[in-house]
Amino acid sequence: MLNVGMTEILCFAVIAILVLGPDKLPEAARFAGRWYARIKRHISNIQNEIDRELKISEFRKEMQDELNRIEALERKVQSQLEEIEKRKLSELEQTPQDHQETQKFVRVYSFISTANYVPFNTWQRHQKMNECAHQEATLQPTSPIELKIAV
Repeated sequence: MLNVGMTEILCFAVIAILVLGPDKLPEAARFAGRWYARIKRHISNIQNEIDRELKISEFRKEMQDELNRIEALERKVQSQLEEIEKRKLSELEQTPQDHQETQKFVRVYSFISTANYVPFNTWQRHQKMNECAHQEATLQPTSPIELKIAV
């Protein structure tokens, strides 16, 4: 870290003994050790914060890349749906008679309660059935639907 070799440490120790003397040398060593520990702790905290911020920025970048990929897929699917819709519309415009001829009919029946019927009275049953008219409805094309895919 500080590129201090054994000879430099030995030099510092000799100078410290000469300057401080043997009485104050242990106190000075404790004081220097505490400050060294504090500085080392602060440096490691700063390194941890930098690493955490880098991980967060990498995570944000990955999330943005995924969002961009999802948006690209959504645009691709939307364009494919629009293309299919255009193809169907062009087919319908080319053959409108065929489309009208092949239109399907749906019969809608309404529910009839059997509580009003007398058993074995077929005339009343036949009359009640005729009162409830069968409704016929044709299938109508629906409006276009926008498809969104969430991944």
